[in-house]
Amino acid sequence: VAADPSRIVITTALLNNSVEIKIHDNGPGIPANIRDRLFDPFFTTKPVGKGTGLGLSISYQIVTEKHGGTLTCTAPDSGGTCFTILIPFRQPS
Repeated sequence: VAADPSRIVITTALLNNSVEIKIHDNGPGIPANIRDRLFDPFFTTKPVGKGTGLGLSISYQIVTEKHGGTLTCTAPDSGGTCFTILIPFRQPS
């Protein structure tokens, strides 16, 4: 058994008038230059013809435009990568 096996931790919290969902892994992380472009349409680190990525631009659009929330990606000091989704209780009209 590895000393620090791969893991994904999902946490949820109620914050004022929003729900927060955090998805944090303990992997090698995502370099800042890539993290800055993760939500750009058609951005991928894959070679041409090998897929279009994780669909993060679609996820970002759904969270922000349909639910009035935010979707962010950070590299915590503890390591890994953390995606945070914040969705308000009341949706925009």
